[in-house]
Amino acid sequence: MRIPALILSYVFHPLWMPFILLLVLWGVDPWLRMQPAMMLYVGSILLINAIAPAISLYVLHRRGALSDLEVSQRKERTVPFLVVMFYQLLGYYALTRPGVFLPSEVLSLVVAMIVSLLVAMLLTRWIKVSMHLLAQGGALGALWSFNLLHDLGMEQLLPLGFLLAGLVGWSRMRLGVHTPTELALGFLTGFSVVRAYVELGGFH
Repeated sequence: MRIPALILSYVFHPLWMPFILLLVLWGVDPWLRMQPAMMLYVGSILLINAIAPAISLYVLHRRGALSDLEVSQRKERTVPFLVVMFYQLLGYYALTRPGVFLPSEVLSLVVAMIVSLLVAMLLTRWIKVSMHLLAQGGALGALWSFNLLHDLGMEQLLPLGFLLAGLVGWSRMRLGVHTPTELALGFLTGFSVVRAYVELGGFH
C-alpha cells in the first residue's frame, strides 16, 4: 500500500493544491468562468508559486540543508516555510500591483493561504503540523465558502472533500510522516482560517 500512499501524497502535494483548487473553482463557479482573463492570470501566478518553491526545496535538499524532500524533521521546517512564504508574498504583489483587479473573494483566498501558512509556521515551533492536511483543509474551506457566497449548490458534493482529505491523511500516516494529531491540526487550521477569511472578506 506504500505506492498508493506515495501517489496520493505527490498528486495532492501542498504546493500543488492552490492551483488544483483554482481549477476546481473555475469548473464549478459560473461567476468565475465569466472572467477568464483574470482566472488565467491568477492561475499562472499559482502555477509559478508551485514550481519555484519545489525547485528551491530540491536545491536545499541537494545541498544538505534538508534531510529529505518530505521535510520530516520539525527543526528543519523553518527555512522551507520561509521559502514558500517568500514566493507567496511575491505572488500577492503580482496580484495587487496597479492595473490588476481581483474580486474580493479571490484576493481574500490568496491572502488566506498566506495567513494559514503563517499560523502553521508558528505552530510548528511546538508540533509538526501537516502541510498536506493544511492544504486539504484550506481547499475544502475555500470550496465551502464559495459555495455559500455564490450559491453553487454543492452541499451534497462537499463531503467528498472530507473523504479526499481522509485519504491524503491516511497516505501521510502510511508513509510514517505524521501522527493523527498533526494531521487533524493541519486540517482544522487550513479549513478554519481560509473559510473565515474568505467569508468575512479578509484584510488586504
